[in-house]
Amino acid sequence: MYRTSLQKLIAVLFVLLVSYPFSQTIAADDGFPGRSVYPEVQTIEIDDLYAKMQNDQVVIVDARSEFEYQTLNILNAVNIPYAKKSFVEQLKELRNSTDKVIVFYCNGRTCYKSYKATMKALRYNIDNCYSFDAGVFEWANKYPNFASLLGESPVKESSIISKEEFNDHLLSVEEFEKQILNDNAKVYDVRDRAQRRGSSGLFMFRDKTVSLDNTKKIKRIITKAIRYDHILYFYDQKGKQVRWLQYLLNSEGLLNYYFMKGGAGAYIKMIRERQGL
Repeated sequence: MYRTSLQKLIAVLFVLLVSYPFSQTIAADDGFPGRSVYPEVQTIEIDDLYAKMQNDQVVIVDARSEFEYQTLNILNAVNIPYAKKSFVEQLKELRNSTDKVIVFYCNGRTCYKSYKATMKALRYNIDNCYSFDAGVFEWANKYPNFASLLGESPVKESSIISKEEFNDHLLSVEEFEKQILNDNAKVYDVRDRAQRRGSSGLFMFRDKTVSLDNTKKIKRIITKAIRYDHILYFYDQKGKQVRWLQYLLNSEGLLNYYFMKGGAGAYIKMIRERQGL
């Protein structure tokens, strides 16, 4: 009888041991794939963040680029771009000025900048940091009074660009390559220097570079395009940053513009396939 009971106990422990990591992975991946990739990062849920914000218990940090931050942000968030060399220095200055909880956010559940920012903070012994990995879109939808779109708050639900509207301005790399040959086409590479790695644009003598952070220049390009009936074509590195550019294009009244699906990465992949590489 003792042996039978022991065998049953071992069997139960075995099932628990096998199923525990699996169940934890499922919970971690339940709509948030980054949580299993960055298990060391503590996360905060949207309602908890709202409550702490109301009680002045947190400093919210936008880890995205300045351009993304200026387009859509959590109201009163501090912008410290993760990609900037000064990220750690700015973060240390922030921690020295407050002992409140620091919460990083980025674009949403499949954007990992908030995790990476939190990890880097931990690496440099900057404590009490969390990731709000639901991201700015979910925040703006649930708490529009505490979000800002192009400097205006509250954020109207109708002002958020849908995936369908974004897709209406997407071209495959083949179609993009074809259309930019038209006389009224103007092509702009909006990648940053690090992404271009010192090289020129993808389309020799046809494209020009413009930084997404240079809003004044982009507005001049838009004004000229409307005046002379130009069609504007933009591409970034992965086809994601241009979604933020679309808010500016729409706000300036531009109708004729397109983005390259998958960005420069997709175009380079196509060229390699053509060459048999």
